[in-house]
Amino acid sequence: MNRPLLRCLRATLSYDGSGFRGSQLQKTDRTVLSEVNRALTKVLAHPVRVKVASRTDAGVHATGQVIAFRTSAPRTPDEIYRALNGLLPGDVRVTECVEANLNFHPRHSAIAKEYLFRILRAKELPPTSRQYVLYIEEHKPFDIDLLKKCAKELEGERDFRSFSPRLETGENPVKRIRRVDVTEDAPLVEVRFVGSGFLYQMIRRMMGVLIAIVQGRESRDAVTMALENPETGSVRFNASPKGLFLEKVFYDENELSERVGQKD
Repeated sequence: MNRPLLRCLRATLSYDGSGFRGSQLQKTDRTVLSEVNRALTKVLAHPVRVKVASRTDAGVHATGQVIAFRTSAPRTPDEIYRALNGLLPGDVRVTECVEANLNFHPRHSAIAKEYLFRILRAKELPPTSRQYVLYIEEHKPFDIDLLKKCAKELEGERDFRSFSPRLETGENPVKRIRRVDVTEDAPLVEVRFVGSGFLYQMIRRMMGVLIAIVQGRESRDAVTMALENPETGSVRFNASPKGLFLEKVFYDENELSERVGQKD
């Protein structure tokens, strides 16, 4: 009797991180992968261990998280897509499900990731926005031109260990940030990072020190000093996860080059 062929499927997730203790599996806490694994096990009728492109902290959101899983179940990607969304809770959704090569790994196959950090500067914080922005009262100091200038100092291939409280065993702290864009559409300020990869809490700490600089709570050369004197966890500022979104994971060099506006 012929055995069913083993297949790899790749799916893109969108989720509201407010109700999760992060993306990774934990023994007792509710996480994104605990919900996805539970639903997939029912859909495929066998236990599933999902691999994920990027670990996100509690409170961090995603519109472009990528997962992969293997199965010999005969269901089509579209059937799996529809069945999953019928079982998943309302704060996590599958936006795409396609066949992938068996050697595809959502993290190891990735060549870059794009994150968005949102800041709201207003007189009051709307209740409907409180889980999705970092709120800064509009009367407080905030030099947007200085933010743009200091953010550009993060671009390039650097040792970013100062912006992470810990490194995993054998982890390389040298990452390449391809582009940092700061845009303002009052009352919203958005900062986008495109990079080869990011250390634990790296974006939140980069944003933490940038905000401290533009509010006058830190010296203007703080970013340069942290990059030129790498020391694990030396940057103490840590922005709230509420304004952080994983927007996209890149697997295609041409798509990445088009995004960053340059060719290697």
